[in-house]
Amino acid sequence: MNVAIIGSNFALRGYLPALIDTKKYKVKIICSRNIKKINKNKFQIRNIILENNWKKVFKKKINLIILAVPPKLQEKIIKYNFSYKKKIIFEKPISQQYTKSEKIVKLLKEKKIKSEINLTYLNHDLFNKLKLLILRKKLGRVKRYSVVWSFKGIDFNNRIKTWKTDEKQGGGIKNIFLTHVFSYCEFLFGSNRIIKSKIKYSKFKGLKYKKFISSDVNNPDNIYGKISVFNKKTGFQNHKISIWFEKGYIKLFTKSKDWTKDFILKIHSKNKITTIKSKNKFKDGRSQQIYNMLMNFKKKQSYKNLNFCLNAEKINSRIN
Repeated sequence: MNVAIIGSNFALRGYLPALIDTKKYKVKIICSRNIKKINKNKFQIRNIILENNWKKVFKKKINLIILAVPPKLQEKIIKYNFSYKKKIIFEKPISQQYTKSEKIVKLLKEKKIKSEINLTYLNHDLFNKLKLLILRKKLGRVKRYSVVWSFKGIDFNNRIKTWKTDEKQGGGIKNIFLTHVFSYCEFLFGSNRIIKSKIKYSKFKGLKYKKFISSDVNNPDNIYGKISVFNKKTGFQNHKISIWFEKGYIKLFTKSKDWTKDFILKIHSKNKITTIKSKNKFKDGRSQQIYNMLMNFKKKQSYKNLNFCLNAEKINSRIN
């Protein structure tokens, strides 16, 4: 399958190594406005066309377009592809606003465009292992759960004014982090409903941004959850999911600087603790999840992950 990547930075660090390793995809074009700054040797770019105009990419013999660009540009490119109907993979959030994302997903389905969204944790080996444990009910039904994700946001802590720190442009901790959490919580436990939320703010360069969000949620099965996501300047990063069952307890966690690496799953049952470690063969942990996604992409179209993302964006739109 011939591939064009639109974007640099994460596109080269995350997507390119995974695409090369699958041996099932051939990267033909890399497109970026910063094409002159790309270090060809560092990213092992050989026999690949470098382009700076993304519209030209659609006129080439390309089967799959991969987007790793800011939400505003991403929305524009996805809409442009409605006329070409090329296979497409893109990032979250889908757009800058939930209502726009909703329209995009609706049109992708109507036009039957094969598409996928990169929701990292839904492609993670241990998150899928955890899903199976919940479905098999060996520890009984889930009673309640909690999610704590503390991270060090470079743009936030260095007071860099970019789209990543601006919620209106599809950034901020709601769009970048909570979208992940609400997506994988629906994947694991079923649909979410917000009971209440608590927010703490910070300001810099005239921009007010959320630095802490805590939400109480439940679902139709009456599973209660407590979700806390916040930026921190010092100390360890931490991403931990704790689940209390009728007959035991499970914890999935990492303290790695790489948000997807070194996860550990600990299963506490009667007089026994089972520990399982995540697998990763890439320098950037996100490449492993992208690799997993790419290996499944050729299967029959499913909009399941797009729906998870859209539902997460809908919940986010109500947290103000």
